Amino acid sequence: MAIQRVVMIYPEQGFSGNYVRHIPLSLLYASAGVVKAGVRVHILDARIHSDWRQRLALLLADGPVTCVGVSVMSGRPIRSAIDISRAVKAIDPAVPVVWGGPHATFYPESILDGEPACDYVVSGYASESFALLVERLGQGRTPEGVAGISWREDGRVRREPAKDDAFEYMDYRDIPYHLIEDYSVYGQLDQDRRIFSMYSALGCPYKCSFCSSPAQYSTIKGKKWVPLSAADVVDHIDFLVGKYQANYIYFIDDDSFPSLDHVGAIIDEIKRRGLAVKLGFRGARINEIKRMSDEFLTRLAEAGTDILHIGAESGSDRILGLIRKNCTVDDIVECNRKLARHPEITAAYNFLMGVPTETLDELKQTRDLMLTLVADHPSALIFPPNKFRPLPGTELYDLAREKWGFSMPASLQEWADIEVEANAQEGWYEPSMERFFNLMLICSYFIDNKVMRLTSGRTLFFKLARLANVLYRPIALFRLRRGLTFGLVEYPLYRFATWFLARGKGG
Repeated sequence: MAIQRVVMIYPEQGFSGNYVRHIPLSLLYASAGVVKAGVRVHILDARIHSDWRQRLALLLADGPVTCVGVSVMSGRPIRSAIDISRAVKAIDPAVPVVWGGPHATFYPESILDGEPACDYVVSGYASESFALLVERLGQGRTPEGVAGISWREDGRVRREPAKDDAFEYMDYRDIPYHLIEDYSVYGQLDQDRRIFSMYSALGCPYKCSFCSSPAQYSTIKGKKWVPLSAADVVDHIDFLVGKYQANYIYFIDDDSFPSLDHVGAIIDEIKRRGLAVKLGFRGARINEIKRMSDEFLTRLAEAGTDILHIGAESGSDRILGLIRKNCTVDDIVECNRKLARHPEITAAYNFLMGVPTETLDELKQTRDLMLTLVADHPSALIFPPNKFRPLPGTELYDLAREKWGFSMPASLQEWADIEVEANAQEGWYEPSMERFFNLMLICSYFIDNKVMRLTSGRTLFFKLARLANVLYRPIALFRLRRGLTFGLVEYPLYRFATWFLARGKGG
């Protein structure tokens, strides 16, 4: 019997894909089971290869393919996934197309109802279920009984419930890193870093009212946050350094710091082994940083930590309570001043705007907090604030339905048009709020001088970005401090630039 072949494709990501391209870890996780079963897997990353259509055609022409898998998030990646799926069918209509990833996990019916070129959807953790699906497809059988699979049958969508009562733990030795031929093409901004994303813990113990994690983990039996063994985590890092010359490890945990002892054990072991890597942590909360001593932060820095991504979210105590951040504005300011004593670690703050019931005055309090954080901590970063988007299963989803009559997108195309940081929902906000959203978004790119600090201008895109930063930063600070929203011609220019770059025509 011939060896089965599967093609796994990562779609284009829109504007953010122009400056952040981390390895397609979701494809590696999803491929682990089929690789173990002896299936030959090809990875094709549309973010990296603008000629993905030609590459896809060559892969499909190189012998029978059991299926093509696509990892899809909501928003612009859906458009790319549709293009990929239709390209597969144009080359060979008999090749099954399978969608997985975050959008497939939460909204499988929207895919099968909205895109004829997709044949199967994998919801939830994919390694085991995708391997079983590939096995069934190779045998010409339906996926009936395979957890997490949805498909069409007799004109209707059939859905097998996902196996969601336990976290998916993946031993690093089972992650098929060898499927990616060239790691040098991945990174962020134009930094000279070989970045590998990985987990040090699974799940999240908190109940943020805007976040999908509490709903996602509600069916998990036992603890909702499970730290991995420090020895295993550092063995993983050691492997990546030795085998793939990793020099930067980015922990993509929902939250890394519920237990400071957990992270402390990891960084102490990294230092003990003398591993020459930098570290970044995606998940950190203010209530956790309050518990960090200066000695702990020094240990973090000595182990190579250069950034903590921190959910500040709002400058209003009322909004912080509504979204369950377990902190106050004074706590945020105090923690930022503590972090300023450790300039080797960049404090990178996330913000949320447009929460149901938020007022313009509260939005201005968030503006004031942003400016205070930058003033108190010169190496702080302010990420572009996220526009609130209701997610099913969250407390704020119910509030959005009650206050705004919100309903979910009715088509796959509407899902593709959702953008967290930009698109306004008609009728949700007063015009004055919308104008202030736009002002905060534009100015957030410049008030902390991030472009000059994080890039070297090695490419034309970043050379132009650095020039724009020099010219516009004084204007951004002036506008934001005074709340000058009138005549914001910068916003339509920004919208055009993001539209242009999202289609791969810039950079």
